[in-house]
Amino acid sequence: MRTRAPVTIVEVKEVVSAFQGVHLFATSVEYFRVTRVGSWIGWIFSFCFGSIVLGLPPLHNFILVLSAFSLATASVFILNQYFDEKEDQANTFKSSLPVASGKITPRIALIFSLMLIVSCLILVVFVNTGLTLLFIVYLVFGAAYSAPPFRLKTVPVADFIVSGMGGGFMPFLMGLELVGGVGSNISVILSGVVPLMLIHCGGHIIQAVGDYEVDRRMGVYTFVVKYGKKNGVIVAGILFLSAGFLPLLYSVFGLLPYEHLLIFFILFPLSMPIIKRYTAVLKNPSSQNVISMQKTATKYGVIGATVALFYIILVNTASI
Repeated sequence: MRTRAPVTIVEVKEVVSAFQGVHLFATSVEYFRVTRVGSWIGWIFSFCFGSIVLGLPPLHNFILVLSAFSLATASVFILNQYFDEKEDQANTFKSSLPVASGKITPRIALIFSLMLIVSCLILVVFVNTGLTLLFIVYLVFGAAYSAPPFRLKTVPVADFIVSGMGGGFMPFLMGLELVGGVGSNISVILSGVVPLMLIHCGGHIIQAVGDYEVDRRMGVYTFVVKYGKKNGVIVAGILFLSAGFLPLLYSVFGLLPYEHLLIFFILFPLSMPIIKRYTAVLKNPSSQNVISMQKTATKYGVIGATVALFYIILVNTASI
């Protein structure tokens, strides 16, 4: 019978190193999860839309500023988890987030967020100093939404308006400044940014509907907690409908050439699954229906956003 050779020190070190590698990978995954990238795809679209609506920026500048914007947005979402730790722990669907679950401590999350903010500002100053003020305002808005003493998420109406500005208005302006378009005709800016703001405001209300029970129990008086889930879903629907009809209104007043309405007819079929999910939420505004709607909106929204951005790039390229 063969005797097993004794385990050597070298072999032990190799096993320890392997486990350290696994631990490092697991930790890296949690650091990525805490940024909640999947929750701010709409923010990316707003930025990209503003970047190309008046012309195409230099590619290297676009990539660098987009990277800075991503760092800033990630830091805002981490701050939100830092200040909402207790609420997230009480929320069935958010309790698995890295901070709420304890996989990343609040202190480490705060340090990580501050590191992203510093990295973002350094990158912006290096690439385009003209964007620095816009980035600072964006970060302040993001912090004021969750952090005391402002904690605007607990102020009804202000909660979804601030979210609309943070997800639609500010990213659009930051992208627009990339091509020097902030000083352009105000009607051009408004025609582009208002639908984005309306969609983000509506999306925020739907999210608050899903968080209603926990927010009410924890004393977080959002618009939905104050006025009720049903009213919240109705208001969100009005905002979504207004955003959809605005391009038609723009065409009537000459702000948008009629030929560009083609893209909206192309995108309309993609909105049907989302409308179906919205109807389910309207009938039964449960957290599960809200999550189903959000997943559907993300899936078809990404496709629609890609098509829209590709269309704008083609139009701008053809006009060069």
